[in-house]
Amino acid sequence: MRSLTLGVLALAFASASALAQSPPAAPGQPEKENANPCRDEVAAALSKLRKSSWFRMTTTMITEKGPSKMVVDYVLPDKMHQTVTETLTNKSSEVILIGEKAWANQGQGWMELPSNIMNTLRSQMYDNVVQEQTDVGNYACQGKVQAEGRDALSYKLEDEPAKDSTAPKNETYRMFYVDAVTGLPVGNALLAPGREKTPLFKATYSFPIDMQILPPKDVITPPAEQPKN
Repeated sequence: MRSLTLGVLALAFASASALAQSPPAAPGQPEKENANPCRDEVAAALSKLRKSSWFRMTTTMITEKGPSKMVVDYVLPDKMHQTVTETLTNKSSEVILIGEKAWANQGQGWMELPSNIMNTLRSQMYDNVVQEQTDVGNYACQGKVQAEGRDALSYKLEDEPAKDSTAPKNETYRMFYVDAVTGLPVGNALLAPGREKTPLFKATYSFPIDMQILPPKDVITPPAEQPKN
């Protein structure tokens, strides 16, 4: 059960990072004043996403197990169904959260998760999906582009290290895309200069009309923990 718990938490944190837009500020670095219209447009798009009743986030990323695909369905405020598939092995792991119940399936069947793990999942979903973000980061407008077959407005997250920072400069950068018609997010991507067509991380958003999140069937009882000698 411990390995299942660790795996579920890893999936939860991966999901959270896909929606978190702003990197943590460097120690001692002052917060930026709210005087950036481009940042305000990104914040407005994320706020609009959070006010929708449901959405799907599809993410491709590189993990310690190689390339992976994560699909997370959200029905706000308290339902989530997450599926992570390892590209090389085609192995999948799933987590379902509905209110005060949560289940996981890592290939051995659905098992209900203990209350402490369920509460962690609920907190992660609230903090990163339901609750409004107070600071999405310092974005610069990059003009109109085509993103996922749609006209979109593009924004680049400007990472400004502290003046006295000795850390090496991070060459990767994050782009955020907003539908030019609806004002909803289209997606975001982590890119490396010269390799923009192969993102290190990419998340897209969609709104399936028929989305439902239901409790799993045939839930099995997890094996009892063996006493330690």
